[in-house]
Amino acid sequence: MNPFTEKVAAALALKRLPFERVVSEDPEDVRRWSPIARTLPVLEIDGRRKADSSQIVRWLDGLFPDPPLYSNDPRTADAQRNLAEWSDNSFSWYWNRWRAARYPQPGDEAPIEESLIARIRDQIGRTLGPSLGHAVRTRAQLRELEIIRELQDRLDDLVGFLGDRPFFHADEPSIADLSVYAMLRILHEGPIPDCAEAIADRPTLAAFLDRITRRIQSLETQPD
Repeated sequence: MNPFTEKVAAALALKRLPFERVVSEDPEDVRRWSPIARTLPVLEIDGRRKADSSQIVRWLDGLFPDPPLYSNDPRTADAQRNLAEWSDNSFSWYWNRWRAARYPQPGDEAPIEESLIARIRDQIGRTLGPSLGHAVRTRAQLRELEIIRELQDRLDDLVGFLGDRPFFHADEPSIADLSVYAMLRILHEGPIPDCAEAIADRPTLAAFLDRITRRIQSLETQPD
């Protein structure tokens, strides 16, 4: 589950560019495909390769400018890039924290004060799903709960950024929408508990995710 790969795949779909997805878990492939950045995804076009999802999308936009994924207005384009960067960095930050929270740590066996759990639940302000919120028994689960609380704060930020518009900073999808879409999709379908419920609790975000998904699916089914 990689939001940065999904962002590039969405950009290719919006530009109606056919592509082949190559998946590998072999570290040697990563070093061979991306010898400098050592990250995925990597896009290859006519023997040329580029890593880093944001750089890939800019490359695509230069080669295939229709439809554009950056506004012609410099201020709007800056806003789109800033939101895309914020989304990418936020997801990476919380994903890494969530993974680290699940590793055993000293003191995990110590009892948890019920008042602490109750305070965190109150801060979330929404009913958590049965996967975690109603069955906190260990400090590792408590760490997860704290991260989910902060993730919900970031979802609230996105609700405010989007407002009542169909897309962020434009009337059509841009790099900002692709980054947010990829993050929401991985949160919705991925392993972090209760994220799908948190998105469903925010109708504008759920509608945005559905809107982009339907747009991509409709373009993928059209003939080239």
